[in-house]
Amino acid sequence: MLAQLGLASVLVSLLFVAAPRAGKPLPAAGQLNLHNDRWDAVQVEVRIDTAGSCDLDTEAWVRTLRKGQTWAVVADLPVCWRTEATPGRATSTTVWVAWQRPALDPGSVVNAEL
Repeated sequence: MLAQLGLASVLVSLLFVAAPRAGKPLPAAGQLNLHNDRWDAVQVEVRIDTAGSCDLDTEAWVRTLRKGQTWAVVADLPVCWRTEATPGRATSTTVWVAWQRPALDPGSVVNAEL
C-alpha cells in the first residue's frame, strides 16, 4: 500500500518484543518502544504519519500487549499511538484515548510507558 501512495522508500518496521526492551533502531530511523507494565492486557493502535494527521493516516496496526510486553516501532516518519480507554473491559466498540505523537528523530529511541 505504501508503494501505491508513492512512498516506496518509507522505512517502517513494527516489531513485537516480549522482553527485554528493544535497543538500537536502524541508522536512518527512530524507534518507539511501547511498554505495558500497568494492565493485564491493553490494546494499542499505531499509525505511521504519512497524512499529517493521525486520524487521517491509513497505515494502522492494532496489537494487544500483555503485562510486561513491549512493542518496538521503527520508522523514518512520525509515529502516532494510542491505547484503548478502558483496558480489560469488554465493549462492543473500542473507545480510544487521545493520540500521542512523540518526537522521533533518526537514530533516537523513545520509551513510552502505557
